[in-house]
Amino acid sequence: METHAHHLHKSPGHGFKHYFFEFFMLFLAITLGFFVENLREHYIEGKKETQYAKSFAGDLRRDIYELDSLIRKREQRGVWIDSLTMLLQSKDPDLYGRDIYYYARYLPRPNVYFSNDATLQQLRYSGNFRLIENQAVVDTMIAYDQQIAFIQRIRDREEYVSEKIFNSFTLLFDSRVFDQMTVFDIEFIRPPGKPRLKTKSPEVIDAFLSDIHLLKTLNAAHIGWFRKQKKKAEGTLAFIRNVYHLDN
Repeated sequence: METHAHHLHKSPGHGFKHYFFEFFMLFLAITLGFFVENLREHYIEGKKETQYAKSFAGDLRRDIYELDSLIRKREQRGVWIDSLTMLLQSKDPDLYGRDIYYYARYLPRPNVYFSNDATLQQLRYSGNFRLIENQAVVDTMIAYDQQIAFIQRIRDREEYVSEKIFNSFTLLFDSRVFDQMTVFDIEFIRPPGKPRLKTKSPEVIDAFLSDIHLLKTLNAAHIGWFRKQKKKAEGTLAFIRNVYHLDN
């Protein structure tokens, strides 16, 4: 009976090796869980980075297209400014009234550039620049954005001169003629008949020509910076496509 009781109270006992094995397996499971989760987060962030790269590349392509169009329009604007200057300096500007009114009406309507910066704005304000692991890509994005800021300063100056010219129209031009030229307030046509200037005072014309000259220089500055921005966009696009192996 004593021997039987002794066997009943004796626990099997797992031993140190068994507890160590259980601890090791638990540790391994937790470690693998962290490892898998980190891989998953890294994969997701990598996908987001690639999506941002594709989105930024799309913005760049739209910028290139718009800048190319704006350069052509600005070059045409420069021709019109030169033509208007020449006609106003003629012996009798009223002989060229239809063209003078036509060119003058477009003066306060510059072709403005607005960058397609949706991706950069999202990266900046969401704090997701951290997702861009390649520092050279971050630096390239920031450099591209900074060049746009300088174009904005030129545009601000041009808007001031354009407003000044628009306000001086009342001295030189007949507003009733302008009414005959408007097409849905978007485009203009040459006025009918033989429109005349309100005055051919040399002082008034010279003051107007002085403002036109400022506008001409600002228009030329826009063309120069649009070309630089287009070249920058093309180089940035090629870099982004190479880094992220984008097909288009």
